[in-house]
Amino acid sequence: MQGNGFKIGLTIFFVGLCGFYLFPTVQNLYVSYKMNGMEPTERAEYQADNRQWLQQVDQSSLNLGLDLQGGMHVTLEVEVANLLDQLAVNQDEAFRTALRAADQRARTEDISVVEAFVDEFEAANPDGRLSRYFRNETEGVTRRSSNDDVAEYLRKQADSAVQNGIQVVRNRVNQYGVTEPSIQRQGDERIVVELPGVSNRERVRDLLESASQLSFHLMANPQQLNESVQRIIEYYEPTAEDSARIAAANAADTAMASAGDTSEATTGTDIAGSAQETPQEGTSLSAPGEDQPGPQNDLLALMQPMPAQGQPIFGRVFASDTSRVNDLLARPEVQRMLPPGTELMWTSSPRLTTQDGREAYHLLAVQGEPELAGEVVTQASVQFDRQTNEPKVSITMNSDGARIWDRITAANVGDQVSIVLDGIVYSNATIQGRISGGRTEITGLESRQEAQDIVTVLQSGRLRTDLNIISERTVGPSLGEESTRAGFISVVSGFLLVVLFMIMYYQTAGVVANVALLLNVILILGILAGFGATLTLPGIAGIVLTIGMAVDANVLIFDRVREEQSTGKTLRAAVNAGYEESLSAILDANITTFFVGVILYSFGVGPIKGFAVTLMAGILSSLFTAIIVTRIIFDYMVEERRLQVSYG
Repeated sequence: MQGNGFKIGLTIFFVGLCGFYLFPTVQNLYVSYKMNGMEPTERAEYQADNRQWLQQVDQSSLNLGLDLQGGMHVTLEVEVANLLDQLAVNQDEAFRTALRAADQRARTEDISVVEAFVDEFEAANPDGRLSRYFRNETEGVTRRSSNDDVAEYLRKQADSAVQNGIQVVRNRVNQYGVTEPSIQRQGDERIVVELPGVSNRERVRDLLESASQLSFHLMANPQQLNESVQRIIEYYEPTAEDSARIAAANAADTAMASAGDTSEATTGTDIAGSAQETPQEGTSLSAPGEDQPGPQNDLLALMQPMPAQGQPIFGRVFASDTSRVNDLLARPEVQRMLPPGTELMWTSSPRLTTQDGREAYHLLAVQGEPELAGEVVTQASVQFDRQTNEPKVSITMNSDGARIWDRITAANVGDQVSIVLDGIVYSNATIQGRISGGRTEITGLESRQEAQDIVTVLQSGRLRTDLNIISERTVGPSLGEESTRAGFISVVSGFLLVVLFMIMYYQTAGVVANVALLLNVILILGILAGFGATLTLPGIAGIVLTIGMAVDANVLIFDRVREEQSTGKTLRAAVNAGYEESLSAILDANITTFFVGVILYSFGVGPIKGFAVTLMAGILSSLFTAIIVTRIIFDYMVEERRLQVSYG
């Protein structure tokens, strides 16, 4: 075993790490089995007393895909034809005819609306110029631009519309409170959305298909908001009868891991001229029960209040809890406690990320009546400050917008104004002074990406691009359970068949290979859990395939060892030669297969990605177990124990 210390340490480390990530999954399976044996009333009481702990265990467990736990699969299509109609100026019959033909052609052929429109227009108007209809000085599209230049501009606008659609859908889904949703682009104009555990078909349709609305809102008065927060918290204080039960629940919650900040402070933004940063401080988000003695009310169990001076922040909530907080705050008696005319809206991006990867969002208090509609924005672009090189957003408004904006900024200097899309706050900036002429800058941004996100939102406000559901399917929980059961049976059956074959054909060496095979399955699941991947039915197929492929390396090694033994070499020399001579062939086969998995993951969607993830994880783990783990075992048996190992 000399020289194997590093290999043994590496094996123990990886097995321990995978066991650490898989422990919540095993714990969740045990709790589910335990709860299934309870009476309905006992189960409900157990869930109420251990709600936070059960939620964390469930969130830390291996994620199951739509086909295993049920839910909805929806395909959305961006109305690019509507986008081109809005971008065009000076429309005539030739334009409308080409656009109608392109829309019909895109529905029946594998071609984008932009490409079809350019083809149809040029076919009907050989000498026609697209610059007659499309102009954008910022993008360099003028009356003299060629058709190719205009076509490239239209492609960029269509791509931006799809990207914005993805962002809008993601924020709407986050607001819905779905755990581990999958939102992916498919082709040029489609978006695929998977919502595990969701079955309310009508609510999902309303959520995804509603028209986007961009507007500018003033923020609520922080002083009035703080008073309202206190009243609402008091409203949810537990009664004396509930104290014993809630105290018991808090005792169970202390077992939860503390949520440590990785991005506590956020940078404020300014409007018009100042790049000065205004730190936005708040108390750290902690697990319920930490430094909070006594019973906890329903609202504080889910939300951390944010008593920041001068900031209209109602509280901070984990993404998985936003839906339940919405339900608590939607009660009429709670709404009446808010300052008059105030609405609560979530931030578009997380404001805190804990050490275990959980994201928390801020709930902001915004004046419900918009001051300005998004249609007034004519141009929005990312620029950089000449002195500091910091990114900023430049906004240009039309004459009506400039007039209203002048009045708003003059009357609210020092106050905050927010950019809101679909009830989500994308930016809340401080007005630094009166802004005339309709040209505005948002400064103090943290990154170019943040500036680009704001520009994308502003552009979507002036272009009403619809999202239409073109296909949907619902997978029921019972069907998901059947799929899970069938997948489990297939994995176990494949594993047992390979185990029996290896023992019968390779005898003692086959037993060693089976030990490595079992470890291989554990490592695959640990890798998936550690990286937060989602296990799907195609993913289970990938595990079954990997089980069959995992012994390929051992087969090559064992056959080589037998050949070396047949030449008269000792067992120890034959084992060394078997591993050394087989290594190149093993690496060639597995590396090429791994590249195939990378390609499938890069260009595939949905089920194909699920298969690719488990395939890549299986290849890495099988290489490790076949080359390192089995070698450690054979070295121990041959060198330490002086055993005669049979290779069949």
